[in-house]
Amino acid sequence: MDVKLTNTNMAYVVQELNKLDLSQPKRLTVSSWKEKRGLSANGQIHLWFGQIAKHYGDRSALDVKNECKDKIGLPILLNSPAYGDTIEFLLHKLDYYKHSYERRMKLVGCLSVTSEMSTSEIKEFMEQMIFYWNDLGVPIKFKD
Repeated sequence: MDVKLTNTNMAYVVQELNKLDLSQPKRLTVSSWKEKRGLSANGQIHLWFGQIAKHYGDRSALDVKNECKDKIGLPILLNSPAYGDTIEFLLHKLDYYKHSYERRMKLVGCLSVTSEMSTSEIKEFMEQMIFYWNDLGVPIKFKD
């Protein structure tokens, strides 16, 4: 069950919880609500990874994705109230910034970056992608 709990729907949530079969234990987790990102944002980002890779011809979409996670995504997550401390701890333990570029690309490929972002953070990520790649002469933009 994934439901947004508010003061106005508490009775409904309790009603739905009472319908659960509790013959087997269940896990109930309550966390701060954040809107889920739309698939269109993910689709747009992955479209850009492919376009950028094609523009250069010497790298894959995955290479571009990892570069964006490193140069754009990690700084956004480091400022995130939800994940900043965790990402900072992890990067410190990995001595992330002491590694070569190639090694960092392998490491960041193992890290969950964009999937941890809120809607506003992914919007910032997309805007920064546009600025970064356009400055390098790769014309990407939001699709209409």
